[in-house]
Amino acid sequence: MGYYIWLYKAAKRSGSGYCIGDGIMAGTNPKNPIKASPAEIREKSRKLLHIYRLPKIDINDDQQVEDRINYYFEYCMQEGLKPTVEGLAIALGITRQALHDWQTGRRRGESSSRRADMVKKAKDYIAFLMSDAALDGKVNPVVWIFYAKNYFGMTDKQEIEIKANQPLGEELSPEEIAKRVGLPDPDEPVDVEWKE
Repeated sequence: MGYYIWLYKAAKRSGSGYCIGDGIMAGTNPKNPIKASPAEIREKSRKLLHIYRLPKIDINDDQQVEDRINYYFEYCMQEGLKPTVEGLAIALGITRQALHDWQTGRRRGESSSRRADMVKKAKDYIAFLMSDAALDGKVNPVVWIFYAKNYFGMTDKQEIEIKANQPLGEELSPEEIAKRVGLPDPDEPVDVEWKE
């Protein structure tokens, strides 16, 4: 018996009220942490699959790349999806690594500076949307921090200024230091009584 069928039957038997939509318990089982009903998952999958199935474009044609980026953002607005770096890469028909390489210019033969600027601008737009949502309390701060560090190049940075400090003032010779701390002059004989 499949896991979800078991969950459905177990929830129906228990009458616990944890059964959502078609019967899958959303977010109550550590093995299935998705907090969405099957109907919600189907609807979201339908929208995301549309992006995945977009016809291929000539990724060497900057105009087609720009048109696809614009289409992706328009589609997200129309369907109520949150634009992501992953979604942008899928819409373009490339990997996240290729998207990053376009942005950083690592694939110079395959990427133009115009395309690098388009990708930077698109990622900045996604960062802007996410930071705005985070400030409004609509994005979990941990998720925002992860995205900011991993996709938008932000870092936790603390600047520490270190000054060379001479606790004894200006630099002194060993003889001057010995005089300051009260050590005897090394050139003077030391009077000691010695017995055998």
